[in-house]
Amino acid sequence: MIILAIFLTGGSLMAQNKGANFFGLSWEVAFPAGDFVTEPSLLGGKGEFRHFFTDKIAAGVTLAWNNYDEYVSQKTYENADQTQAVTTDMERFVFNMPITADVFCHFKAGKRFEPYVGLGLGAQYSSQEAYYNIYVSEEKNWGFVARPQVGTLISLQPASPTRLILAAGYNYATNKNESFRIDNQQNFWISIGIGWKN
Repeated sequence: MIILAIFLTGGSLMAQNKGANFFGLSWEVAFPAGDFVTEPSLLGGKGEFRHFFTDKIAAGVTLAWNNYDEYVSQKTYENADQTQAVTTDMERFVFNMPITADVFCHFKAGKRFEPYVGLGLGAQYSSQEAYYNIYVSEEKNWGFVARPQVGTLISLQPASPTRLILAAGYNYATNKNESFRIDNQQNFWISIGIGWKN
């Protein structure tokens, strides 16, 4: 509803963005939606570039990353055909790195705020590791990723190219791991960062 209102009123308030470039660096916190890891990742970030083709429409690329680390107390695990089992505690690590091509629709709300909606599509590299007793199980894979998001750029000074970036989004990736029974990887994320528009 808020996005619709901004869209309907944003056209006449839009600053001249056409031809501008935007670079941003952000800290990203991710909240996993799967079973392999359940603790949020505080060790994440992203770098992004956008080029404005019109006042509202921008496209670019994003490189993001998240590190998950979780201790799992003692539990019994069985292999896929249930012929073997092991009882152990475990330390689990997941590293995800989505690389996306993005498109954004920007709006203008007042003199300092520039809300946007965006969608990134691309590939995600992922490494999943489980350490138990003296053993380690590890798998690395690639998958397709989609990253819809909403956010806003906030001008810190009226004539300054510097922008504060606030954003939130969802990450869906097709990375699979049969050993860990991972069919896909999903998370919700929020980020805060700083960017420069010229």
